[in-house]
Amino acid sequence: MAQNTKITAQKRRGRYNIFLDGQYAFPVSETTLVTYHLAKEMTLTEDMIAQIKDSEVVAMGLEIGLNYITHQSRTRQEVRERLEKEELPEDVIGQILTRLTELGFLDDVDYVKRYLEADLKMGDTGPRVVQYKLRQKGIATELLADQLAGIESDEWTAVAVRAGQKNLRHHRNRAYKDQLQRLRVNLMQKGFDEATIQAAIAKLDPQPDPEAELTMLKTEAEKQWRLKQRYDERTRKQKVKTALFRKGFDLAAIDDVLSELVDES
Repeated sequence: MAQNTKITAQKRRGRYNIFLDGQYAFPVSETTLVTYHLAKEMTLTEDMIAQIKDSEVVAMGLEIGLNYITHQSRTRQEVRERLEKEELPEDVIGQILTRLTELGFLDDVDYVKRYLEADLKMGDTGPRVVQYKLRQKGIATELLADQLAGIESDEWTAVAVRAGQKNLRHHRNRAYKDQLQRLRVNLMQKGFDEATIQAAIAKLDPQPDPEAELTMLKTEAEKQWRLKQRYDERTRKQKVKTALFRKGFDLAAIDDVLSELVDES
């Protein structure tokens, strides 16, 4: 048995030092202090001390968990991984996860619902990428399937349109054919299926601007012509033509512009 001879507050808010028989023994949180009614001159048995220390480990872990989810919602697996970094015992982690769930801070179903709602309203990723990201966060396959089943195809099309608008703005200074190719690749990478991609492109209905495209073609052709000036005319012309075709410009238009460049050189 030992007597609690002194309790002092740490600089860290909500933390206290316990002194037994005049010697520093261990730190406790305010929660542990209140739970066990720790007070000066209180006598503690060895079992009580062990129980307090065990409870303190749980309290500290709970504090870590709460701090982790304060600034951003987390899944059960994410919180578990954070606690594992602290090398907490498995039974303690289980207690903490249970307590956080009871307090309403951990709810994977609610997490998925809010994640999907945010993506549908403001995001730009399709169902395949959404599934991948949520599985990485430890969301069960069955839970994902249930939640995704409630989303209509036109809702995903709206997300794809939003993603497509952003992509088209980013590549507005490219050839029309190149824009379309990049748009399709981008939507595939973001996790949309072919039917959704086609529906989104139909709604976006991007149209070529012949005048602007010709200006871009001439500018790029002049650039490529300068870059490849070390080659003989035949090779130079072929390399410039290949470079321009890869950038999505029309072959007939490329030939016309190259003919002008050859005549001017």
